[in-house]
Amino acid sequence: MKKLASVIAFGLIVFASCNRSSNYIIPVDYEKYYEGVTNLTEKENKELSQKIMMAWFNNTVGKEIPEIQVKDLEGKTLKLKKLLKRETILIFADPYCGFGAEEVEKEFPKVLRNMKDDLEGIDILCLIGVAEDSNEQETVNYAKSLQDEYNNLFIIDQKYALRANLTGSPTLFFIDKDQIVRSIQMGFSLDPNGHEESIRQGISLIRKEKQQ
Repeated sequence: MKKLASVIAFGLIVFASCNRSSNYIIPVDYEKYYEGVTNLTEKENKELSQKIMMAWFNNTVGKEIPEIQVKDLEGKTLKLKKLLKRETILIFADPYCGFGAEEVEKEFPKVLRNMKDDLEGIDILCLIGVAEDSNEQETVNYAKSLQDEYNNLFIIDQKYALRANLTGSPTLFFIDKDQIVRSIQMGFSLDPNGHEESIRQGISLIRKEKQQ
């Protein structure tokens, strides 16, 4: 996660409206892009980052959330798809990433409170990632510290997060009622004032699908 976060540390907002698809998200093979890669120039590093981002975008937007598991804060295992009952903004956070803590802990909650009317009928789901070498109880404790800000908090194992292309911190997926990802935002933003606009754009896309 940390190596991937270094690639996507810059703020990147991507959104698009795609035709409905029954295909599940295709996990990006990040290791493939780094095989034999050493001592990249600035230009080469930028080109590699762009290739990875395009793969992430093409493998995710317009595709369905896969059958993966999450846990509630009491340790009960649940299927993520069962939690996606209507239009949803899914926020993924990696507390060990080193990036995006300010957004997850303070900025997103503030923006979401300010957008209360715009968010009517849309669920907010926050997933906290835990890696194999991480302390799961510490992750649960971190999630519990966010309970005042998010009503729906769950823990997701790294292997499941990667299956859904949830990487970097934070990552936002805008998911329609058919569990299709319609808009994505990855990485922290250098412009806090831009959060509301990007969220508003994502909302318009999942609601556009609803109107069709």
